[in-house]
Amino acid sequence: MAFKFPSLDFFRELARRMNADRATFEKLGFCDTVMGVRVQGPTPHLYALTFEVFDCSDVREIGDAREAELDFTLEAPLDLWRAMLESIREHGRPAPEYTLNSLSHLGNRMRVVYDDPEGHDKLYRFMATLQAYFDNARDLEIEWA
Repeated sequence: MAFKFPSLDFFRELARRMNADRATFEKLGFCDTVMGVRVQGPTPHLYALTFEVFDCSDVREIGDAREAELDFTLEAPLDLWRAMLESIREHGRPAPEYTLNSLSHLGNRMRVVYDDPEGHDKLYRFMATLQAYFDNARDLEIEWA
């Protein structure tokens, strides 16, 4: 089954996989954050992902960041999300230049948006869990929007 990116089904499938693999996520430590994922393109999308302890407990599409209490949002054009996800599919995890850490630091290709410095800190505090969440796309068939 192909999952369209971006879509609620895509992010919910990653959450389902995370929640089914508790042992992996327990090793990474707890994660408590509400993260925004903004996909910029012809039809922009914004998703709110809620992480609680070792689970992704909620995934929803929102029209505006004010609809959810987001700690931070990762913003990038569709092409960059695609490059990251294709790297994950090719290697089982992203090549070094396509990790969330590299994308949000080197050249600011992925923008981190936050209102409170604690929100910004949560991105880096929970980076391993957030990367592992996206790495769950390693064997997904993806249909690109």
